[in-house]
Amino acid sequence: MSPTPTPTGRAAPMAPDDRRSAIIDAVLPLVGEFGLDVTSRELADAAGIAEGTLFRAFGDKLTLIGAVAVEGLHRASGPVETRAELAAIDREAPLEERLERVIELGRRRMTDVMRWMGVLRALHHRTGARDQVEPGHVQDFRAQLAQQREQQREATVAGLIGVLQPDEHRLRVPIEVAVALVEASIAGTHARVDHLLPAPSPRVVADALVHGIAKDRGEKHVPAATTTTNTASNAPSENPPGAATPRTPHPQEP
Repeated sequence: MSPTPTPTGRAAPMAPDDRRSAIIDAVLPLVGEFGLDVTSRELADAAGIAEGTLFRAFGDKLTLIGAVAVEGLHRASGPVETRAELAAIDREAPLEERLERVIELGRRRMTDVMRWMGVLRALHHRTGARDQVEPGHVQDFRAQLAQQREQQREATVAGLIGVLQPDEHRLRVPIEVAVALVEASIAGTHARVDHLLPAPSPRVVADALVHGIAKDRGEKHVPAATTTTNTASNAPSENPPGAATPRTPHPQEP
């Protein structure tokens, strides 16, 4: 983070807002990895500045971490970025590959959102703010974030429809239902509370979405024991009395 040299050869001082933005960009990966456990020394080293400069720009470490988490959450919820990522998926690729890419992108964004929300929650508890009435700027931030998330949701739906449309003629459900199923498969990765099983890979989920999880393609198998005879029918039986009813072999039997 080096200031631009002036014609005299001396570095021009950065405007306060520009310096804060540059610091946030430099330390964002570090805060994302370590959260509140990151040290002031590590933050200053990542930004390439002295700790004193860090404190002059933000006041203290927790204020800096809060600013970084807010920026990270905004980036993870960006509708413009979401729209661009989904638009960049090759529409000529097989449907399975397109959905695999969608799931990869969706999981990454969900991971980022959960990470930054976790940092903000930890910061909220560390500062004791949970016992206080939220100040106006925090309420404004929540409202702005909710609006941004709604815009991202709209961008996601439009993008997924675009990804699915080349194969809309193959879908067994309306395209809006297919979009909802894709979204649910992404959200389910992070909605789990038991963690009993690892999340399937994006490729496995994409294949299951396209081809289903059953091999019989929905054909119903009625066990012989539950089959009833239509006594009202006068049609002769194909089998003589007392003869065993032929059994339909299982597809996997020899």
